[in-house]
Amino acid sequence: MTEEQKKTTVETMVGKLKRIADSSVSKKNYRKALDAVTAASFILEEWNQFYTDDDLEKILTDISSALVHPGFTKEETNEDTILFYDSFGFDVRALALVYMHALSELGYKVIYITKIESKDSQPELHRAVEGGNVIWNYVSYGNREQEVKDIHALFEQYKPAKAILYSTPDDAAGMAVFKAYEGITERFKINLTDHAFWLGKDVFDYNLEFRNYGACVSVKYRGVPEEKEIIMPFYPYHRDQEFKGLPFDAQGRKIVFSGGSVYKTLGDPQNRYYVILDKLLSKHEDLVFLYAGTGDDSEIKKLQDKFPGRAYRIDERKDLFELMEQCTFYLNTFPFIGGLMMQFAVDAKKVPLTLRKEGSNDENKEILSLQDTVEYDDVDSLIAEADRLLDDEEYRIKRGEELKASLISPDKFRDELQAALTTHKNSYEVRIKDTDTTEFRKQYIIRFSDKTFRQVIASENKKTLIGDFPGLFIKKAFNKVVKKEKLN
Repeated sequence: MTEEQKKTTVETMVGKLKRIADSSVSKKNYRKALDAVTAASFILEEWNQFYTDDDLEKILTDISSALVHPGFTKEETNEDTILFYDSFGFDVRALALVYMHALSELGYKVIYITKIESKDSQPELHRAVEGGNVIWNYVSYGNREQEVKDIHALFEQYKPAKAILYSTPDDAAGMAVFKAYEGITERFKINLTDHAFWLGKDVFDYNLEFRNYGACVSVKYRGVPEEKEIIMPFYPYHRDQEFKGLPFDAQGRKIVFSGGSVYKTLGDPQNRYYVILDKLLSKHEDLVFLYAGTGDDSEIKKLQDKFPGRAYRIDERKDLFELMEQCTFYLNTFPFIGGLMMQFAVDAKKVPLTLRKEGSNDENKEILSLQDTVEYDDVDSLIAEADRLLDDEEYRIKRGEELKASLISPDKFRDELQAALTTHKNSYEVRIKDTDTTEFRKQYIIRFSDKTFRQVIASENKKTLIGDFPGLFIKKAFNKVVKKEKLN
């Protein structure tokens, strides 16, 4: 599809979903309304040409008003209780673990809520809060109206003075509940997806941003008041794991490691990520490339064909930190960089070499305090630094130690979070400046595919939409069986 065709298709599909949601609210079919709002929000996140949508916000308000009726006042809340709603449900990946670890150490009674599918699959999260006062709760994502009722019931049972929203950008059910407790429970949002569209621009009182770029986008593009913004850098939590080994013999070899969703390496017209690897593998015969992650690996396969036995892709593993320790340096993904992977690299004292994009590049900033020292404007300058890291061990070790010293520590994170929760500010300054995201958003247009509609709408937990989109459900089933199409 051309850019204009993509734009028209997205507008048509989202418009239809809005009409379905509006009509469903008027008929009091709130389950279907939630499904439609969730689907529209996911599509807008994948399209990512806008950061908010007023129509969806209004529908969310209508749903919240109809389904959630707080039964306690601010004066009746329990001061030492924090409700932590996590719609991701990951174990180590992302930020839930570092926040839960800190809240547990601070002595709060934490009411943790996530999806039922995550039950018994978060061993590291449980270990991170051992000795703390955590009450574990699980809700089903199969019926979003019931999910709203279940989360609402937990608010009513525990009457938390504070609540933390850690949600996917499209989680209409969780946001509908948080919206209703305005003025009763103090609500904090962890803005993990600071670079993309998300629903619920006014379902929180304070926005915990991990960098100033997110604060700038929230203020300029989402209309979040600056006084709601709090900067909360994070660190890459990990617990020692048994190293599971490498898929090759590393004796006498050096390793360039990279990882994350493979799509982050695609979409650049010049294919520079793979150009860098081709040049490095051609120049250094003792170098091996290892990628940990899933997705379209066709470009990696081209490297495997050209450099037999020297390019490998594996799935993500729990021993990510131990894998990182084995490498000589880390090559960041491009054109979409991996923020958490950069931090893991630095924590393992490995230099995360990063290619800087042309034009406005703020969306990639402030993940590291010394980030400018690992970024390069062009392929040649990055390769020159890679050569030095490969050839000069003393220099490589020195650089790794300097970067490691710049990370925020778990103790400092805990103290800064406590300040944010109690005084609504901490030692990090919020710096708002004009931020242009035009070039960054173009990458989303390039990689947008109509398979997103099958992935998002024709899903197991949105069966209420079958009657409105029968073709999508049929095509998804056909492609899954006949074409073996895989949709995450």
